[in-house]
Amino acid sequence: MRLVLRHRVMTGKQQPGCHSFYLEIYHNRKRSYESLDIVADPKDKANYRQAIRFCQDILAKRQLELKGLTSGLKAQAAEYADGDFLAYCNQIASKSLNKKTLENWQNAIKSLARFAPRGLAFYDLDHHWLESFQEFLLNAYSQNTARTYSTKIRQVITKAQKEGYLTDNPNRLVPQISEKEGEIKYLYLEEVMLLNKTPHRHSGRKTAFLFNCFVPVRPGDLAGMKESNIRPDGMGGVEVYFRQSKKQRIESIPISQQGMVYLEQARALARTRLGRELTAGDNIFDIGHKKWYGAMLKTWAKRAFELYADELEPEVRNHFSWACRELSPHWARHTGATMLLNAGAHFDAVGDILGHRDKKTTMRYAKILPRTKRSTIAMMPFFND
Repeated sequence: MRLVLRHRVMTGKQQPGCHSFYLEIYHNRKRSYESLDIVADPKDKANYRQAIRFCQDILAKRQLELKGLTSGLKAQAAEYADGDFLAYCNQIASKSLNKKTLENWQNAIKSLARFAPRGLAFYDLDHHWLESFQEFLLNAYSQNTARTYSTKIRQVITKAQKEGYLTDNPNRLVPQISEKEGEIKYLYLEEVMLLNKTPHRHSGRKTAFLFNCFVPVRPGDLAGMKESNIRPDGMGGVEVYFRQSKKQRIESIPISQQGMVYLEQARALARTRLGRELTAGDNIFDIGHKKWYGAMLKTWAKRAFELYADELEPEVRNHFSWACRELSPHWARHTGATMLLNAGAHFDAVGDILGHRDKKTTMRYAKILPRTKRSTIAMMPFFND
């Protein structure tokens, strides 16, 4: 039996020009093939070299396994423990189809390469190494970003152990980096109303943000929302039906009355922009790049404060004075969730609308407005001695 490492040039839409590697197997004058599920771009020379080395490691592993079968022995992990772990990480990352997830994989692997500039073999992976790597991430990034990158590498370690590249899993001895709860920032309803009557030349982004305050989808899902995502809910209303960009789950959110007002405004703007009636594949909202969107929101909010801040009660005016300088696309989703919870909406229902599977995630949105706290305390009994 003879094994040969081969590749073919991909011609599909997703990765044209990339090389897909496989093993060509000759046995008893017959030829068969084994896909290695490894794809690399020859233009990316560094990653391509790593992919080649990893494929060669697999080839060596298969040859050892064949020898073991011939002699009645099984190849052990130690026999190929000097394989290239970075190349293995790239091979796992290449299977990701979600753009954001792939970006996280790439950033995690780049961080790993900076931590181990001379390369990394499987036998290097023990709990001392993992502790040092996580400490490196915490020094280089925010706690939650470090956790994200650490999670990716820990997933690869677990897979490597299951596939026999590692005899032990260091994840069992090293706790994962804990998640730091970020501050949920939101707008008061009065602030949203001020934004509504404040003009801005980019009416598409303005309408998108206001719609998002009353239909709390993620900004990425808002940007990709098409006419086909809007459908009757079977109860006389309308809902958004879509696949979440973050978790790739199918979700549906009923559209509130105020949300329908902004949806129709957005549709009218889209028809004007396209010069025709909307079809199923047309985007409803014209947001553009997220950086432009975020910059526009701050400019718009500052203008609203300058024009109408005097109309707000002191507490809300003080809040808006700093909120208008920090406003970002995520605030719309936070605003919608906070308004629902403060209006007395059922906690689990709000979590389902937001697409949460863990109640702890929804708890972060349960911010009670200061004036609600005061009115609640005012309900306390009072009596004189």
